[in-house]
Amino acid sequence: MYVTSRELTPAPGQLQQTIAFGSEIVGVMNSRYGSSMAMSTEIGGDPNKIWITGFWESLSDYQSFQESNMADQQIMAAGNMSSSFIEEMKDQIGQIIRPPGERKAFAQMHRGRVKSVNLHAGVEWALKMGDYVSGLSGTEAGLVAPVTGDQYELIFVLYADSLHDLRSMVEQWSVDEGYLALFNEGIELFEPKFEVTYNLSLIHI
Repeated sequence: MYVTSRELTPAPGQLQQTIAFGSEIVGVMNSRYGSSMAMSTEIGGDPNKIWITGFWESLSDYQSFQESNMADQQIMAAGNMSSSFIEEMKDQIGQIIRPPGERKAFAQMHRGRVKSVNLHAGVEWALKMGDYVSGLSGTEAGLVAPVTGDQYELIFVLYADSLHDLRSMVEQWSVDEGYLALFNEGIELFEPKFEVTYNLSLIHI
């Protein structure tokens, strides 16, 4: 399974127009092509970022979706018009190597970068950690590996109904001896930087 993300950076003062545009486009794509696109914004990160994401059983499914979009004059015209209020767009494709739970209103993403000499061992450790925290929190921790972009980045994804629930997961892990032992096993496999972002879903299916 695969996930795609499009990062939208609004021009100064154009956040609300970008949200309105994204909402309309996501609604059209989902109703017209049966996709399950979602839109979200960062909390506690860059508030001037909008994300449009979708899940696909295969890259062939994503390719078919893209071909339909590019043949859709209404969507193409809207995309061309958006250049007047969206400063930058950036796309990324990832492979889901451990499926997350059901999409909910809030998500947290933990990004780590495996040292180049430890890629295979890093992925194995991350899968083991995903299994452990899923059992500990009762919420499935997804794991995404890059298809495009930084080939050494791994992303954990967890969903919850509230910010409080997201934070409670981390607090629960931080006092669990099994988690701490497993975390220490992975320290030498990763670069000394680990980034966490929270996202609020504006549209999710």
